[in-house]
Amino acid sequence: MLSKISSNLTKIFLFLILFNFSCNSPINKNKGESEILKVLKSQTDEWNKGNIEGFMIGYDNSDSMQFITQRGRTTGWKNVFNRYSKSYPNKAAMGQLSFENLIITPLSDSLSQVYGNWVVKKDSIISGNFSLILKNKPEGWKIIIDHTW
Repeated sequence: MLSKISSNLTKIFLFLILFNFSCNSPINKNKGESEILKVLKSQTDEWNKGNIEGFMIGYDNSDSMQFITQRGRTTGWKNVFNRYSKSYPNKAAMGQLSFENLIITPLSDSLSQVYGNWVVKKDSIISGNFSLILKNKPEGWKIIIDHTW
């Protein structure tokens, strides 16, 4: 009797391990990663067209979204949009944006962190780093925290 219980527990344990691996399979992670890369690609495309509103589609349109830089923290989609619009009044001021050296780390089924470098080419080249937290929402992956320096 004891050996039968032990055998059943072993089977259950093995099932749970295999189930856990299947839930965290590379296929699931790659799907989230590819969707996140599409968000970032869309952002660079819109930025390079001079379209701040299109660039902002990648951000969560909420009052709790955060944009953090060396100058401080701005909360809320509208406030971040206004900050970008003031700092970059036209396409020439925006330059050409690219993201490089991206590292995407899933934090859970619905949260991921992205670390990378940003580069803006205008008359000169300026660059820095960023760390994003994205949340998988019904409308897709959205940036909820952007820490750029």
